[in-house]
Amino acid sequence: MSATTSGALLLVHGEERFLVDDAVRAWRADRRSTQLDVEVFDSPQRLDDLRRSLGEVPLLDPERAILVRDPPQLSGAGRRGADPPEVLANMLEERAPTTSICLAAHVQVAPKNPVLSAVRKLGGTVAYFALPNRRELRSWIEREVQRRGLRLGPGAVDHIVQTVGNDLGAISSELDKLSAFAAGGALALNDVKLAVAGDEPAEMWNVLEQLLSGNPGRGAATLDQLLAEGRSSQYLLAILAGQVRDLILAQAFIRVRGSAAGLASDLRIPEWRAERLVRQARLVSPQVIAAWLAALHDVDRRVKAGEVGDVDALRIVGMRAARQVRSASEAKR
Repeated sequence: MSATTSGALLLVHGEERFLVDDAVRAWRADRRSTQLDVEVFDSPQRLDDLRRSLGEVPLLDPERAILVRDPPQLSGAGRRGADPPEVLANMLEERAPTTSICLAAHVQVAPKNPVLSAVRKLGGTVAYFALPNRRELRSWIEREVQRRGLRLGPGAVDHIVQTVGNDLGAISSELDKLSAFAAGGALALNDVKLAVAGDEPAEMWNVLEQLLSGNPGRGAATLDQLLAEGRSSQYLLAILAGQVRDLILAQAFIRVRGSAAGLASDLRIPEWRAERLVRQARLVSPQVIAAWLAALHDVDRRVKAGEVGDVDALRIVGMRAARQVRSASEAKR
């Protein structure tokens, strides 16, 4: 999850947007340290203007620095009307020796892409940033905690992962918030919970987990408790529908592929979340989980139409879901 990003020829790519952007920021900072302005090209389809910039020798500055963001020549599908990757590869070979260039793509560039091959052939640097797995995510957070001089109590990193997920940009923002909150002192787990609310309540993971357990009524009870605490019913409805949708996608993936290998990459989620989806997918039939999603969508429609009250409707969905799981379990026995 790290790479050297200095040099006259750099290609940065990968699905982890924060690390790709961070590498580009480091490259630009290095150029600014030499007083160089950076010329930026965003998603250029036709490469005529870029060709001229690459080939020209600057009149005043000793070097020229160029940043090319998300060129279609680096994506697998390409784009209609765009110059092919072979054109960009040839341009790199023909660039002026005083020109530094950074190519940035928020996707994984195919190994056989001519541009990637040209960068390596010319002695450039290639930095790839994949979505982190559970171990890499924790290691990254721990490094960032140490770099910021934060002192967090036991369980704090687990809470950050649980509430924020694997978005490194969001995690970095939360760590910045914790640094300001700590003001040089130590933070206990409760302090971290107060500061890091996250976009998805940790309790919402328990609703689906408990609905699929041996006592599904606990899931309905947890949902009822969240509503009683004043949590937004529309927010809870959206979060629960998203989790159910992911479970449907996991079941479909396993059915088509025959295994769970590659699920995290396909759904662009961390491995720990994929592992949980795989386990949950085996606990409920596709028919039942599809019925839950249909019920949640129906509640959303009826609430917005003013036909039912949002809180009561969501409670009923939870109770019906628990009853469906219990009935299915009894039928198996």
